[in-house]
Amino acid sequence: MSRDEETGGRSGDPSLLRRLNVAAALSAFLDAPVLTLRELRAAVGVSRPTAENLLAELLDGGWIEEVGPPAAARGSGRPPRHFRFRATSGYVGGIDIGAHKTMAVVTDLRGETLALRRRELDPDQDAPSRLRDAVDNALACWADAGLRPEDVTAVACGVTGALRAEHGARDVSAGRSGGGLATYSLPGFTEVDVAATLSAGTGRPVTVANDVKLAALAEHWKGAAQSHADLVYMFAGHRAGAGVLFGGRVHEGRHGAAGEIGALPALGWEAAVARLHARGAELAAAGSGEGGSGGGGREGGREGELVIASAAAGDPESIAVLTEFATVLARGAAILALAVDPEAVVLGGGMSRGGDVIVEPFRRELARLTLFPIEVIISTLGAESVALGAARLALDEVVTATPRTATTTCNSSGGAARP
Repeated sequence: MSRDEETGGRSGDPSLLRRLNVAAALSAFLDAPVLTLRELRAAVGVSRPTAENLLAELLDGGWIEEVGPPAAARGSGRPPRHFRFRATSGYVGGIDIGAHKTMAVVTDLRGETLALRRRELDPDQDAPSRLRDAVDNALACWADAGLRPEDVTAVACGVTGALRAEHGARDVSAGRSGGGLATYSLPGFTEVDVAATLSAGTGRPVTVANDVKLAALAEHWKGAAQSHADLVYMFAGHRAGAGVLFGGRVHEGRHGAAGEIGALPALGWEAAVARLHARGAELAAAGSGEGGSGGGGREGGREGELVIASAAAGDPESIAVLTEFATVLARGAAILALAVDPEAVVLGGGMSRGGDVIVEPFRRELARLTLFPIEVIISTLGAESVALGAARLALDEVVTATPRTATTTCNSSGGAARP
């Protein structure tokens, strides 16, 4: 049965079938250098007339272009027509707003980074000024790439504590439900409409999502987990967090709170992080921090760097603190692994770069608490992981929209995104 028959029979909605086919065709072109009509039919699972209509629609919308056949395909007879995705048919922006920094990235529709810009923030900065700085940084990043706001087709942003289902941050511990949890969000972010504020400032529609979930998405897209579609991502930095991917897509849950086990006090994450920072403060006070780098915030901060350096030098107390940190993190990973049975667990965040003193205790505890061996992968992405994940989320939204819809999506200023 073809995709036409299967989806049409199930939904009975021709417009839905068309949108699904267009999204599948765009995804196929994103995944391949070039495609022929036959290859597109095989990738999408549609009849020849439907594939021809898809090609015509994507060509008309400027999403693909016809190219000459590859050298290997040339020979006697008339070669089939070849088509490729036009990466510059649109651009997507990713924004990361953290405690100590905001970062922006802009890519073409194949994910090629065109510009990346970072701005340092004050950890005590209020929400309005923090959001203004994020907007200014994003606009400057787009200008670095030679783009105007109206050139950017879609934008997404990662924020600590944000629940994508509501496009804003919510303090779940404020009510009866969640009253026993240890939640965390940026100062004042539970009192503002993050998406609306960013959209008004940039002139583009902005989707807001949890930062750790976006870091997980980036790791699958451009990091060490590209060959794993089902994974648990553990963020180890200034705080601990987790994200879950199924089929390469973030699992949000009904309220956008899937994977938020770091809020469970019984797990001990908050206490382990507090001990990590206390040990770092002791080392700094003792003069061990000379030459260390400052800041870092979400990436682990100076305290974490000091403890890692001290442990690497053989200090027993620092080794004990890091072992406890890694063990508690592994217990959280084990809870999620037992629930979802992933292909791999990715260890990310600044503390993941602490070497064997963190990785080995993490691996041992995870193996002790799970039913089957699970591959542990160390993140290869740096501080840009959340912004990259946001760009990937924006790209997914472009792909799942039809070409006509994508070219007429209004922004908060009354403009329109261009394909």
